[in-house]
Amino acid sequence: MKNFEYITNYKKEDKAVKMSLRRPIDANPDRGINGDTFAREMEFLASAGVEEVIIDINSKGGNIKEGFSIFQSIKDYPGKTTTRVIGIAASMAGMISQAGDERVIMDYGLFHTHGPQVPSGAKADKKLIEIMKGSLKTILKSKAGITDEESEKLLNGENLFTAVEALNLGFFDRIESSGAAVKLNANNTIDELYILANNFLNNHKSNKMKEVITFLGLKNEANEEQVLNSVKELKNEALKIEELTNSLKEQTEALEIAKKEAEELENKVKDLKNLAAYDLINEKVKSGLIKAESVEAWQKLAVNNLDETKELLNSLSVTVKAEEIEEEIKPEETENRKEWDFQQWSQDAPKELEKMKNEQPEKFEELLNNYIND
Repeated sequence: MKNFEYITNYKKEDKAVKMSLRRPIDANPDRGINGDTFAREMEFLASAGVEEVIIDINSKGGNIKEGFSIFQSIKDYPGKTTTRVIGIAASMAGMISQAGDERVIMDYGLFHTHGPQVPSGAKADKKLIEIMKGSLKTILKSKAGITDEESEKLLNGENLFTAVEALNLGFFDRIESSGAAVKLNANNTIDELYILANNFLNNHKSNKMKEVITFLGLKNEANEEQVLNSVKELKNEALKIEELTNSLKEQTEALEIAKKEAEELENKVKDLKNLAAYDLINEKVKSGLIKAESVEAWQKLAVNNLDETKELLNSLSVTVKAEEIEEEIKPEETENRKEWDFQQWSQDAPKELEKMKNEQPEKFEELLNNYIND
């Protein structure tokens, strides 16, 4: 089905769907609610796997035959059904309100009963009227738990009940609070009450208001001022969140800028260290203190620790000619110095180290490279 007459909010995969009975009940769909069309839409919802159907009722009633079709389609539904009187459930519409698994009436709602009526000027078989009356009595007694005599009284004359009265008689399972007032006077005619209730629904949008009240976490009886105050609080909270979000965004941008500046500064420092290391090593290469094949190792050492490298190179810069070195390395001292590294040689025996450089250059280079690499 593509177009619905009475289904108001169906979407595929919905588990709960609402239907609306807010017109008179009539075989002619142009004048009111057609029982066959309503039944077919109920069958569609059943085939779609909808678990709950909520039927909103605000009708002055009408054709009994069409009403029976609507009543039974609600009774036959495989899922849960909730009939909800949102205005007035008069005559046959009142009977239909008894079909739901759960029967709900708004706190301003009205429930109306009378027996079968024959249009003015028309003739009807009295026996047929009594049979119809018996069917209506069966519906009234189905859930209310009233006696046969009580149901008989309800179908004699016009009987109009407030939500509280109808609940006490057993015709509804609960009353739903509207959170707003509507003036429905029992002295009005059924047609006037029907119009008043529809005007209230259209003007106050009570269904939407209930959703708003529920969303705000307020009680059902919350008034307009309470709803407005709650909305203002939400707005203030939203403004605070927006301010915090903007502040966080600004701080994040500032942090990114600072991070970028720090990286640029770090690269500049690195470039300066490389340049200083290059100048230092290049100077020592020119002076002959460092051989060309050792430049890379010395450069690496200087980049990592420029001051220590300077100190080390300065300790090597004091040259002593071989002929000026008179001290001989004694055999016992040689044995003790096997584990010495370059630094210890330069500190404890610089003359012997210089002699090693002149007489044993390979050993000197090995000792020096081991120290630099370590």
